[in-house]
Amino acid sequence: MRKVNPGLWTAVVLVLGLIAWEMAAAAGHVDPFFFSRPSLIWAEFLEMLDNGTLALHLSVTAKEAGLGLLLGSVLGTLTGLALGVHPRLSRAVMPLMTGLNGLPKLALGPLLIIWFGIGLKSKVVMSALMVFFIFAFNLFSGVRSVERELITAVELLGGTRRQVMTKVIWPASLPWLLTSLRTGLGLSISGAIVGEYLGAGKGMGWVLAAASQRYDVGRVLCCVAVIVCIVVLLDGVVRLLEHRLLRWR
Repeated sequence: MRKVNPGLWTAVVLVLGLIAWEMAAAAGHVDPFFFSRPSLIWAEFLEMLDNGTLALHLSVTAKEAGLGLLLGSVLGTLTGLALGVHPRLSRAVMPLMTGLNGLPKLALGPLLIIWFGIGLKSKVVMSALMVFFIFAFNLFSGVRSVERELITAVELLGGTRRQVMTKVIWPASLPWLLTSLRTGLGLSISGAIVGEYLGAGKGMGWVLAAASQRYDVGRVLCCVAVIVCIVVLLDGVVRLLEHRLLRWR
């Protein structure tokens, strides 16, 4: 008997859950004012799509999250690699980074707005902060997981420090990088939305904040559903990329 694709099970559970939700709301067991219902959320989605509201605010958040992911991933990767290949430096810096990572990023939001304003910069920095530590810690772990005997063997064969990095350490760290990317996608979007929620004039976070103030549960859930779908699709792209890049394993 052929195994059923896990994605099919996910779709079945989701559809059944939506049907049960709609039926419960129609029967009066669920108050649409507090929980809305799938048909109302779908109507809200079509309305936002038709009047251009969704495209406008989604493009703003995507730009902020994309730049934040780029900035945070590059700085985090370089930091993780540097700490991984320099044990003395890592012993001095890692406790500080661990403490900084424990700070609630939401608490830094007002400071970022004071420093960078309510425009693009503060949202990009917030998004980058959400991503940076994931890449730094994972890449550090990836470098430290490389067998020392393998590095020694390459050095004994005349390999330079650059060759050790490009031929041994970097390929071994690639799975850790892709894992960080999968996690960082959602975190970068979360960082941008948090920044918009604290202070902005447009973006999905601003839409969520405005809808919450009006008790517009349908619009809130519609925006949440759109964000979840986008993250799932992006995760699927990274999974495909991971499968192609790590065939050598």
